[in-house]
Amino acid sequence: MFISTYTFYPITGSNILSTHVHLVAVFLNKLCLYIYLDSPPFILSDQQTHSNIIIIPSNNISHVPIDLNLTLYADPIPIINIYKDGQQLLLHNSINYLPSGDIFTHYRIHLSNINDTGLYEYRIKNSFGSISFSKHINIEDQKPFIQSILNQTILIGKQFTLACYVSGQPHLRLQWIDETTKQIINTSLVSPILLTITNTKSNIYTCQARNQFGENSLQVYVTIQIPAKILSLTSNKTIKINEKLDISCLAEGDNQLELKLKTPSLKNVNIIETKSDYKKNLLFAIEHIQMSDSGLYECYAKNNYSEDHSIVEIIVQNVPDRIENIFIDISNRISWTKPFDGNAKILKYILHIRYKQGKIDF
Repeated sequence: MFISTYTFYPITGSNILSTHVHLVAVFLNKLCLYIYLDSPPFILSDQQTHSNIIIIPSNNISHVPIDLNLTLYADPIPIINIYKDGQQLLLHNSINYLPSGDIFTHYRIHLSNINDTGLYEYRIKNSFGSISFSKHINIEDQKPFIQSILNQTILIGKQFTLACYVSGQPHLRLQWIDETTKQIINTSLVSPILLTITNTKSNIYTCQARNQFGENSLQVYVTIQIPAKILSLTSNKTIKINEKLDISCLAEGDNQLELKLKTPSLKNVNIIETKSDYKKNLLFAIEHIQMSDSGLYECYAKNNYSEDHSIVEIIVQNVPDRIENIFIDISNRISWTKPFDGNAKILKYILHIRYKQGKIDF
């Protein structure tokens, strides 16, 4: 027996990273066995028609099963999943590991009705890469059949993709239609047809399919959710006593948006609320602000599935308090307790000293 090892770089692909592949050739008498180490999956043969499209005669439905057979290689051993129209199926496929190191997998499709037509796909991956293999099953002389599509609920401004899976090849023509504008926004000759979009408003989209035997369509309702969110709030303020204070809070949200402003004092205040589309604005005013109005003001927004809040700090300034508790020690040093500064830095102290009948008066 003679063993020889080579290194080369033959495997690349749109979804497979280039990788070093080690080829070990084992010569035993006249037998040569090649083993690829550290390899992404690659397909050796599918043992099926070379076309991606399979058309079943209408008189053979439920009589002739369809076998998806695939021989592949990968090292390490890959994960193999099967999907139908984008949905993963429970694995009922058999997997056999051949003496050559190849993998043979088999999946049998039983057509009982038109719902079983569509796109069947192997998705195979290991730590070095991935690959897919698909067959589209159709019934002869079949008008387009569209698999059901779930309605979508999407957050505002978030990109989403709708996938419409259709059987009815050959000569299938697909399109997505915006029901608000009645415009065609995507077309395709193969299934699935995708629609990737970012919405700010709820909308209805129609997947329409045609071939020479007829047409079909299916509508999808896309509901755009607008979470409760504070859009703007008056910035922190430092204001003098008896001046006017205005605080504005703007929020957006759907589903019965509730907007409140919490104040540090319990006094009655004037709050004006305005509405526009999915937005609310609160305008809060104090005509003659007082020291007790200093503190944190919280704007709070809430709807039936989200909430948000933001805080603004208001500092009211006044003259400092009177100096109290003046002391003279034995070395005639004068000291006092620092008074409340009125929420502003004390720039200087002015001390008046009067002598009265041998006593010092401040």
